[in-house]
Amino acid sequence: MRSRQAFTLIELLVVIAISAILMGLLLPAVQKVREAAARMKCANNLKQIGLALHNYHDANRYFAPGYIDGNSNSASTPDRDVGPGWGWAAFLLPYLEQGNLFNQIDFNKGIGTGGNAIAAQQPLTIFQCPSDPLQQSFTVWPTNVVVAHSNYVGCNGSQECFVNAGGANPANNGVFYRNSRNNFASVSDGLSGTIFVGERSSNHAPATWTGAVTGGRCPAWRAAQPPAPYSPPPGVAYDNADFNEALILAHGNATHIPNVDFPISDPDVFYSMHAGQGANFLFGDGSLHFLTSGIDPKTYQGLCTIAGGESAANW
Repeated sequence: MRSRQAFTLIELLVVIAISAILMGLLLPAVQKVREAAARMKCANNLKQIGLALHNYHDANRYFAPGYIDGNSNSASTPDRDVGPGWGWAAFLLPYLEQGNLFNQIDFNKGIGTGGNAIAAQQPLTIFQCPSDPLQQSFTVWPTNVVVAHSNYVGCNGSQECFVNAGGANPANNGVFYRNSRNNFASVSDGLSGTIFVGERSSNHAPATWTGAVTGGRCPAWRAAQPPAPYSPPPGVAYDNADFNEALILAHGNATHIPNVDFPISDPDVFYSMHAGQGANFLFGDGSLHFLTSGIDPKTYQGLCTIAGGESAANW
């Protein structure tokens, strides 16, 4: 009689164990490859945004405003804004192959008004980092305005966005603020040494490409433990909320470096979900840099201003 060839139980267990070990070795490598691809796609998004910023400047002789508002007092805080609030990213739409969406917007009316409400909910991949899994639209608290999510915010400078909403301190503001109209000449620190746009991940605070929704607030999700994006009020995230300008702008200084805001937990800073404790940043000359939490704090602060006169050679 012939004997049947078959696996013994021990052999089967050995095969399973080897397979598990191989999977354990391969999975981190696959995850690293995916993250590298996501980070590259994110950098490409910012590169396209940089080209759009320069094309806008070529057409208008100044960069897109941080956001537009009837509050023309540069010393006034954003809690006194009256709208309409459309921001820098919305003005770049024609230069990002989104002319049809741009034409649907009435920039003289608020973001959540009439037909604008539909346009404001349009998700755009050019403003989404692939490393961030939370890309759904959200309702801006405490309004009923629903807006599309974005992972990219403009640099307001080295001061808190709340006190620098109007760019009242020329030596310390960034390129974007309420009703800003900066041009190449305004960036006396040099385009290659000035941050224009950076990342903000949804686990830190909400952001949108639309603008500063009038009457809205920007919660600080990371103020809670654990962070809970889109959690309803009340809570510590809402206690730390900034006003509408923080939905599209961020600041950076010696105490607010990339990915290390906690436990301060201001929503108006730069943060990402990329590995390496840092975020992608678009500079004024169109170059892309990944700045980590290990950057010299004073250097980082200098990179966030357009005319501070700081030296940014060692970064």
